[in-house]
Amino acid sequence: MRIALLQELEGRILQIDELEEVGRFGSEMLKYNVVQGILGAELYNIDQELQCLYRVRDMISLNEYFERGNMNMIQFSDLLEQLVQILTRCQEYFLDEKNLLLQCDYMFLDEKQQQLQIPYLDGYNKKVNEGISRLLEKFMDTMNHQDKELAFLVYGLHRLSRDSHFDLNKLSVFLDENKKKAAPERSVDRKEKREVLLEDDNHFRVFSEAEKKSEQKPEQPWGKWVVPAVVSVVIGFILYQAGIIQDPVSGGVDLRRCSILVVVFLVAAYCYYKKESISHDQTRKLVREAEKETKDNTMQLVSTCTDETVTLEQTEEENWMVNLIPQDWHRPEIKIRKSPFFIGKDGSKADEIIGEGEVSRIHVKIVADAQGVFMIDQESTNGTFVNGRRLVPWERCRLEDGDMIGISSIYYKVELYS
Repeated sequence: MRIALLQELEGRILQIDELEEVGRFGSEMLKYNVVQGILGAELYNIDQELQCLYRVRDMISLNEYFERGNMNMIQFSDLLEQLVQILTRCQEYFLDEKNLLLQCDYMFLDEKQQQLQIPYLDGYNKKVNEGISRLLEKFMDTMNHQDKELAFLVYGLHRLSRDSHFDLNKLSVFLDENKKKAAPERSVDRKEKREVLLEDDNHFRVFSEAEKKSEQKPEQPWGKWVVPAVVSVVIGFILYQAGIIQDPVSGGVDLRRCSILVVVFLVAAYCYYKKESISHDQTRKLVREAEKETKDNTMQLVSTCTDETVTLEQTEEENWMVNLIPQDWHRPEIKIRKSPFFIGKDGSKADEIIGEGEVSRIHVKIVADAQGVFMIDQESTNGTFVNGRRLVPWERCRLEDGDMIGISSIYYKVELYS
């Protein structure tokens, strides 16, 4: 059995070749029924060999997800609970859970929906506890071992998976008990203030939700003058008792001195609140600039994404050239000097444009690696042919010098130099 994870224009495709002919109950059932969390295969017969294709599109593998190293106990518990639910659904739909492809490289996560997806392969027939054990061992390589609760969960599950009497009920009970222990801590975490981290000059400013709510409250115009007024009255009383603002003749209050004192207090209060307002405006300006910079950086990252197809497997570089010589001398020769190379009538994505209506938008792809040069039909409407044989969509057909290929009804002779 050969497994490859390929990146195509429409997204990722998991391809499994060199399979023995086995029963197809699971694949046929999943072809017409959607079971949450279980990926069904598209089956093709190629040279008397069975090929399975799984369209995983933009999902990432669990191995890639683990390597980020930022999973906590709650996230990992939720992931395992999804796994248990998928195993339970297998029993509900009369599917054999032993045929689930429980390998981290080929189990996938839809990050938008936070939904685990596992391919179902008829005839795989591997023990579930061994697959779970390998999954846990893979996670151990990247998890935060300083998180004692996470380590207790993972190592406890690993010991359970190695038990000769392992079954799904024991796994469910273990997860439920761990969930009950973590429940009080989860409630405390929800009550804690969430903090928004904004990056500015490689430093983080922290604003709690309480502060943000206080900013949204309407300001009372008289509220900020209450404290200065009270302070002014107290200071005035002290100065009167000390005789500073008394009239030396009548012994009463000297209105001129009081007026000067009130003006001084008002100017001081105005300067203080003006300075505080400017500081607050500057802080809000920095926050807006940080948010804008974050958005700009996000837009820049998105704009750098391309639709270029790459092969996920690492291959050795080789010097090679492919010329496609047209059988109709009116047509130009196609010179292929890069990998991958797309042929079709879509001018925005194809490297070589053939404008006829019978040619699909992206009709065929040609790739080169250490094993040779391959032609792959991209689910074209009218087909791709090599020496008279029509290729199955997504089949990797190796090209040899002198081969005759047909892109729909347009034929070329292959000249291969390596």
